[in-house]
Amino acid sequence: MSESALTSAYTAAAVRAAEAPLLAVGEPLMRRAATALADIAREETSAAGSVLVLAGAGDNGGDALFAAASLADDGRSVEIVLTSDRVHRAALAEALGAGAVLRDAGDVCRAPEGYALILDGILGIGASADPRLRGAARAVVEALRDADGTGRRVIAVDLPSGLHPDDGAADDVVLRADVTVTFGAVKAGLVRGRGPELAGDVRLVDLGLGPALARARPAVTGPVPVARVSRAQRA
Repeated sequence: MSESALTSAYTAAAVRAAEAPLLAVGEPLMRRAATALADIAREETSAAGSVLVLAGAGDNGGDALFAAASLADDGRSVEIVLTSDRVHRAALAEALGAGAVLRDAGDVCRAPEGYALILDGILGIGASADPRLRGAARAVVEALRDADGTGRRVIAVDLPSGLHPDDGAADDVVLRADVTVTFGAVKAGLVRGRGPELAGDVRLVDLGLGPALARARPAVTGPVPVARVSRAQRA
């Protein structure tokens, strides 16, 4: 289900606090997020196009990898670049089991063209106070940023990697998204600073955080326009 919406925006800390009681009772928030992400990915590109998934160490990497498994199950060509030694192991195993393949970051740096869809799941709201990309993540994003993106769609997972979730600060090494699929609440950084420039069409996946967020102070009081609200199916 989708609809236009006007909402407020919240800090990363407020969103984590709202998620905590749901996670404590075992609500499968990551699965719901990944299902919605995969559905939006299907809307954005044809089934024939190759998919590149950039997966970091945190929950955004897990979201991206579970979505990769779903897309690979469709029979799509899905390639995964891990940007950290740490990874969500269950999500990676599921993606590889569905037919996705691992690529080395250096290979993508040398040949960054040819992808119909990129899922940017490198960093999320759990990043450090300085979210600038480093190491392999920085190199691969630089290569993709500078490649011919004709016909390519980029989906940011929760927020574009390298964008500060609260103030919207970012350096130049950020992969500009066509769509940002943000989970639970709109992050303040998507509507502040460079957020509007880098995030593209913001789509909010409702994970049931509303009651907790109602008790939190918004960082940006509405109306913050959101192009689409997708209500993740309860598992």
